[in-house]
Amino acid sequence: MICAQTIVHFRPRETYEKYLKLLVSVMILIQLFLPIGSFLLGGNMEQTLEGLEMFRTQLEQEMETAAREAEETNKLLEQMTLEEVRKRMEEQNSQAEEALEEVEEVPEVTVIVGPIEIQ
Repeated sequence: MICAQTIVHFRPRETYEKYLKLLVSVMILIQLFLPIGSFLLGGNMEQTLEGLEMFRTQLEQEMETAAREAEETNKLLEQMTLEEVRKRMEEQNSQAEEALEEVEEVPEVTVIVGPIEIQ
């Protein structure tokens, strides 16, 4: 771009300006389309396909790893939940046993009913 602008700036006559700008524009377009053309025409298509295949393989491996870790996490969560339920049930049982012990500690009361006289 700099060289092209230099050529346009130091042109011999103003009548050549439009031709030089057209030439510069064509040169820039060619520079832009060369990489795209080589990609579309298969210049590096094999390397691109290999890269895409490698990316797909890595993606599948990462998805399998994520699924395995999610399954392990679910198992751990389930185990923790079961342990929490067991712990709460044990607490309730111990509270029920303490309540029974308190009831057993109440002294016995003997009621003596004597003969009733009716007048």
